[in-house]
Amino acid sequence: MSSQAGGPTRGLAFDQMAIGLLFVAFGVVGAFTPAQTDTFWHLRAGADIWRSGHVPRFDSYSYTATGAPYPDHEWLSQALMYAAYRAGGMRGLEIGGAALILATVTLVYRLMVGPRLTRFALMAVGLTVSSCVWTLRPQILSLLLLAFLVWLLVRERYLVIPLLFLFWANAHGGVALGGVVLTVVTAVAIARGLGGRAPADRRRAGALALVLPLSGLACAATPLGFQMFRFLMSASAGSYGAQITEWYAPHPDSLLGAAFWVLTLAFVVLLIARRRALAAGSWTDWVVCAAALAALPFAVRSLRHIGPFLLLATPAASRLLGPDFRFRPSRRAGPPSPDHPRANLVLLAAACLLAIGLVPLGWTGASAHLGWHPIGDGALQAVRACPGPLYNQYDEGGMLIWFAPEKPVFIDGRWDPYPPSFVQQDFAIESGAPYRPVFDRYGIRCAFLPASSRMSARLRADGWRPRFLDDTWSVLVAPGGG
Repeated sequence: MSSQAGGPTRGLAFDQMAIGLLFVAFGVVGAFTPAQTDTFWHLRAGADIWRSGHVPRFDSYSYTATGAPYPDHEWLSQALMYAAYRAGGMRGLEIGGAALILATVTLVYRLMVGPRLTRFALMAVGLTVSSCVWTLRPQILSLLLLAFLVWLLVRERYLVIPLLFLFWANAHGGVALGGVVLTVVTAVAIARGLGGRAPADRRRAGALALVLPLSGLACAATPLGFQMFRFLMSASAGSYGAQITEWYAPHPDSLLGAAFWVLTLAFVVLLIARRRALAAGSWTDWVVCAAALAALPFAVRSLRHIGPFLLLATPAASRLLGPDFRFRPSRRAGPPSPDHPRANLVLLAAACLLAIGLVPLGWTGASAHLGWHPIGDGALQAVRACPGPLYNQYDEGGMLIWFAPEKPVFIDGRWDPYPPSFVQQDFAIESGAPYRPVFDRYGIRCAFLPASSRMSARLRADGWRPRFLDDTWSVLVAPGGG
């Protein structure tokens, strides 16, 4: 609603329209969040949970670790993912992911201060880079829960926080980052309380000192019980040790790494420059900035934590800049441009309708890019006909678990059931180490591999015959195999 000399006029101001268009853009991005190999073993686990009515505790998807403990700490996310899939297939899963992303963006916007166009600029940069690591996995639910945790801390809805951790601990291991954020914010509250500030600061310190251990206890209300804490600690160390790509540190030699470091250095410089204003700031300013700082070391250490950090750094940057900051090309303010509220409303409505109409068409044309059906029927038939145990590499196991459930895999993205030495051994084989001792140990006579992989070329050079071969996949049988 805009007011003019002649009275109120229905419509939107330009800055309102700009924010609306940004939300539409993120909704579209969310609707095209790609599936990943891990997406599919999550779907298989979710399907098994709905079918059996209990959470998996032991591995049944591989032949190399069958019967080994499988601490499925993401069972709730998997059940929700499969429910979305049952409701609408991969389109239903995409709609669910888009809804989570839009809810997260909404919380980020509400944590920010300043003019709408300033928020627009910060979100357009920070969340766009963050979106580069969004995939159809439980991580996008963790992003929402992380933003919701900060929102609860800002609004001082402390009684809800232990319930949030109860849900989160059963949904995704990202609850560990939530625990770090809650611990840091509790320490900040205690520091403010001891600093002789207002009585409200002492009240917050006391409340959070109670909420923190209660939230920790809530994390034990999972199928793992109190072993959840040991698992979360060992999980991170195991992922780094297994040399999984998403746990690598971001380096500036890639586009994503360069963007991350530019934004991170800008945030640190801004924090240093505005440290006095922050020291005199409100409780909300302290919470949002403390949460971003708590996530920063994790982002510096691994690619998978870039998203959570930028999610929190975006509202933190707005609070460091202050509520009156505006991005202007010059200090001299020119005459105000005429606004067209009705035209702005029509433009936003048209963008919404266009997105609603074009997204389904985009799904039809971009299914290959989205990774909905990564393995063709010919390759799957060859896999099902494979004699004996099947060899596959780490990145392809999750797809086989879903698309060829009758064939146990050699390895997959559920690194939990596999000893780190086994994962490292497989990576060494992929990189050129001798494969025959491992193949002889497990009686492997068939392999499913990317057609362009080094391992596929090695096996074919050693006489393995293609049962199926195209530009994407190769299914190879050992010499003398069926």
